Amino acid sequence: MTRSVASDEAASGRPPEGFRRPRAARLRTAREIRRTIRGGRCSRGRIVDVFFVPSPSGRSRVGVVTPRHGRDAVARNLVRRRLTEIVRIHILPALEARRLDLDLVVRAKPAAYDASYQRLQVTLMDSLEAVCAG
Repeated sequence: MTRSVASDEAASGRPPEGFRRPRAARLRTAREIRRTIRGGRCSRGRIVDVFFVPSPSGRSRVGVVTPRHGRDAVARNLVRRRLTEIVRIHILPALEARRLDLDLVVRAKPAAYDASYQRLQVTLMDSLEAVCAG
């Protein structure tokens, strides 16, 4: 029995090409994240806060921060993975379509740990609208 390419990639644990957020679209260092939080504008919500500044790199980049809020690593990683996926699928393409080059930091609040994927998505899209409007 032969296996398909897709099943080989799934078995190897690597996502297929095109399913990852590009490295250039990530805020990777604590310095970049601090610069965005301290020097940027903010859209505050009940579930997440979104901080943003114009990007010096010439393209939109996003960082996700999931504070402990008394939760264990499993809960924090679940929220981080959900937020990262929403950013990859919805936020970055929307910023690109609007030709906005912003550095964004999405910081989870305690309510984010109890929110569903759909609620997180709606909240982030609302925050994006607030960012684009102001």
